[in-house]
Amino acid sequence: MLTKSNYQELTAEALRRRVLETVKPLLVQPEPQPNYHAVAAAEVESTADAVLQCMLTRPFRIGKYPSPEEYAALLRRVTFWVKRGRGIKIVLGYAPMKNLNSARASRADWAELFALSHLCDWHSKVRTIYPPGLRIKILFDDSAVRMANRANPQQMKSYMDSVWQLVRTLGFDTFITGTGRQSAFAWLFHLGPYWWARARLLFWERNPANREQIEKMDAFARRNATPPPGLDAAATEKWFRAASHRYRVYWDALQMGMAVCGVRMFGKSLIAMYLDGQQHHVRRRDALHLTTLGKGQMTQPWQGEGALLDNGHGQLIPHVLTAGRRGGVQQREVTGLDLVPLPGFERITVCWEAKQPAVPMLEVPLAQGLTL
Repeated sequence: MLTKSNYQELTAEALRRRVLETVKPLLVQPEPQPNYHAVAAAEVESTADAVLQCMLTRPFRIGKYPSPEEYAALLRRVTFWVKRGRGIKIVLGYAPMKNLNSARASRADWAELFALSHLCDWHSKVRTIYPPGLRIKILFDDSAVRMANRANPQQMKSYMDSVWQLVRTLGFDTFITGTGRQSAFAWLFHLGPYWWARARLLFWERNPANREQIEKMDAFARRNATPPPGLDAAATEKWFRAASHRYRVYWDALQMGMAVCGVRMFGKSLIAMYLDGQQHHVRRRDALHLTTLGKGQMTQPWQGEGALLDNGHGQLIPHVLTAGRRGGVQQREVTGLDLVPLPGFERITVCWEAKQPAVPMLEVPLAQGLTL
């Protein structure tokens, strides 16, 4: 068993072999699933219930188990697909770019690979109960990040394109069926929802009871957004508060839009998001709240760069290395990898706990919260 104390003593080749042993099992493509699987009418409800329970097991769920009302809402959608013998359709919210306060480039790296592999494991577990498994569509919240953080469009395009390229390279496009962008429908919010959201927030933000949540969201903006250059300290702080407010406007408008025309936007798909939904000032109910890389892991892949972390027992596990975590670990970079023929995958960081680890920072989603 390799101990964390001797990572520094390993030769480059020995450490490279350990990395390959850890990563190769994550690259296995799923078995092809049938497009149709007949379920007897008498077994539809029990099958759908078993599928949903599988989807909500601890390796894949973050936060509390859904309330009876939320579970019933989720189950209705799962039943819809099982009754028709088709894969369970899921729309998964995704940031449109990397947090450049933590990552060197706005493109998919090992963090996204680890997250996609975890989705593949989720799909495979469901298939043991229901052969069609899952059909996941990634929906990038480009409108939210553009509106709130004034993000660079080219950096967003680079990331969104690279995520889909990675999906196809891994052969995961058998169950991850494509990507979409909120900008495809968010323009409709200018016809009414934005105005209603701004009006509602005038009262919500003035309520002293909401001050703590606003301050948290302001802190999220400082950690995730990049203000324009040349601002003094006061102007920078004002910009962060404005970004935080703009995000709340977008999130409110999105909830209104989904309430009015959600069926047209998403049909009978289940909505999934990373983290537990508490980061929003208005929590979306009847959504799947997913772990990111494995049981208990909740740092979103776009929050940093993918790495392998010693788990304290000599095993390397997938990890998202953020700016706040770099000071608490020792690191070695492994190069010469040829497992994934895409830019950036020729190297990976191996890290282990420093003797005096830094106080961990709260990891939060880009643009002050998950959007979908």
